Amino acid sequence: MKFKKSLIVICSIFVFSFILIGADPEKGMNSKSPVVMGEVIEVQKSEEDKIIRVTVEGYIKGNEVNKIKVVGIINDETKIMNSTNDKKENIEVEKGDLVYMRVSEAMTKSEPPQTVVKRLFITKNK
Repeated sequence: MKFKKSLIVICSIFVFSFILIGADPEKGMNSKSPVVMGEVIEVQKSEEDKIIRVTVEGYIKGNEVNKIKVVGIINDETKIMNSTNDKKENIEVEKGDLVYMRVSEAMTKSEPPQTVVKRLFITKNK
């Protein structure tokens, strides 16, 4: 009788362990997304498709920290925040602003590289 109970407990632990190991991490907890921090040196706005291209000179942190100049593509899906907690529609990106961007893993090999911005935090540099 004890053997059967022990066997059931051990089997259930194995099944539970395999379920936890096979579970996907949360979508927002993707640690592979690189982070770009730096100063905005150019802003290009496109009125017809509502896309903003922001050229940032600073540092990118992925597996290593490297100095980089990158073009971030801001679209409707980009979460935009600033230090005064304004609404997304009221926030403007300007030359000279300091930014913190969580960008997509996919990046072009052009010079400077281009990538889609997932999250953008803006600090006004005055």
